[in-house]
Amino acid sequence: MNLTQIELANDICTQNTISKIEKHNIAPTVNILIKICLKLGLTLNDVFSDFSSKSSAKEESILDEIERDVLLKQTSSIDERMSSLEGKLSNNDMKQYELIRGVVDYSNDNYDVSLFNLDKVLQFTKSANDDVYTLLAYLFKGLNYLGQEHNDRAQYYFQMIDDSVDEDSKLSNASDLEILFICKTLAASYNEMNLPKESFGFSQCGLRFAHSEHVSYFLDELNYQAALALKDDKDEKQNYEDHYNLALYLAKSNKNDSLLAKMNL
Repeated sequence: MNLTQIELANDICTQNTISKIEKHNIAPTVNILIKICLKLGLTLNDVFSDFSSKSSAKEESILDEIERDVLLKQTSSIDERMSSLEGKLSNNDMKQYELIRGVVDYSNDNYDVSLFNLDKVLQFTKSANDDVYTLLAYLFKGLNYLGQEHNDRAQYYFQMIDDSVDEDSKLSNASDLEILFICKTLAASYNEMNLPKESFGFSQCGLRFAHSEHVSYFLDELNYQAALALKDDKDEKQNYEDHYNLALYLAKSNKNDSLLAKMNL
């Protein structure tokens, strides 16, 4: 865009800060990064990987790519891509394969079929609490029941996740996307169930994880769910406004039209 460092820094930070960011001497704060993205017409996903300690060039398997797309609600050609894998997967791949099928059926409101496939996932994982596919199966079983307005059953499976992990737990096969998806989905579900304390806890867990791992998935939605959880607490007015405004800036930066619609913008 032919901007000098001084021009880019104008109304955002100092020229020296921009220089340090470019040289990787410091990582920008979220607020500064949002303003830079808005000024340059970028999303956070366009730039965040540049500050990550993890290699973005790591080759992903086809199943990993499909799962990522499904969790990000990018579901075009999913059926065709899944069909191409039939008969070619190892037993170790089947828990991921059945999870994807369960998620797609849930997205299509095929609750009974989804629950059947999710039970297959738990058979493959043997319901091991240190396997992320166990937790994702619990999560989508809960969402299935929530979609049928069986809140008590939904809360049972959500509580299974809460009981299985804490912030010191290690899920050796979990990606950053999967962990943050679980946090933001639980936060949204608990808000829907009018359980703001539980919602705020999971939104904060996700935000802390994203900060520690330098990843940007769902930051807008995590902040929005945190704001919703605090909305009716008169003692948390400033905290509510901080989370809401951050969610707004992030949603605009990420061009998250569905979240902006929820915010009536």
